[in-house]
Amino acid sequence: MMDQLRPRAPVPPLDPRAVVIMRKLAGEFADRYASDYLLGQFRKILSLPDTTKESAIVALENPYSALVLFFAHYAFSRRGKDREELADFAVEATKQIVAEKSMQELLALPDGAVLWHKFDEICQLKKKKSNEQQNRGVLQGMLELAQEIRRLDADLSLATWVVEGVKATGKLEPQHLRIVDIRGVGPKSASTFLRDMVWLYGIEDQIEPADRLFVQPVDRWLRMIVKYVVPEPDLEDPADWIVAGKISKYVRRANVSGVAFNMGMNFFGQRIVGDPDRFEDHLRSLLVSEIAESRVESGSMQGSDRQELD
Repeated sequence: MMDQLRPRAPVPPLDPRAVVIMRKLAGEFADRYASDYLLGQFRKILSLPDTTKESAIVALENPYSALVLFFAHYAFSRRGKDREELADFAVEATKQIVAEKSMQELLALPDGAVLWHKFDEICQLKKKKSNEQQNRGVLQGMLELAQEIRRLDADLSLATWVVEGVKATGKLEPQHLRIVDIRGVGPKSASTFLRDMVWLYGIEDQIEPADRLFVQPVDRWLRMIVKYVVPEPDLEDPADWIVAGKISKYVRRANVSGVAFNMGMNFFGQRIVGDPDRFEDHLRSLLVSEIAESRVESGSMQGSDRQELD
């Protein structure tokens, strides 16, 4: 009873500077990530007529296109120098099988072994190691997920399965856990895919707050920003899920899209900062320029303000 009466610890206030940073990353930099990178990748992989969301959405209603996109852009993203080659072989294997069978026939098979064997065959022709221990799980497992989705609803693709699950339940954890259950697909790759689908279909607001950490793939840049935007102690070396949860919590408090923040942080780190040793300098410059711009726009930027920002 006493525990129930004990007052909760006060929620740390948001630093106005952190809000400025979050809004900038979720605004301009997220837009640049989408336009300069993500939609261009979708167009290239799926042979789209343009780089609009609408074209990508139409394409991803097709189970074949959704599976190819996952292999080309997400499945091997953490394999270092071999990732592009592995992705190309996986896509080629899928294309060859679908040329021999229809996609519906492929999805009707009892398992996904046929895709692994085709991948292995292509690797042998290219005189490359297929590395069954590392790659079979991804190839066979992703096809088996697509087959499972077809048995659930023949009209769903890997992409629309995510969307319909969110619309029906508000949950994203089941989709995340199912993808991560596939041997060789890690939490970061799964969260990146889910983040991009949530952004593409505009369903972030339909996800329960507790499940929004699953659209926060954690990379070095998110780890570096966390101490600047999360006003809590003991964040020197937290687990990935803690970073994701804290970011998700505080972007919501700042009324900022978590999906957009994550995308913008990726663009800022990869394209603007580059060198992790220069991260704080670039972050300071971003903050100074944003505060200066807002003061100029409001007509309150005086000479003393300019000195103060430096």
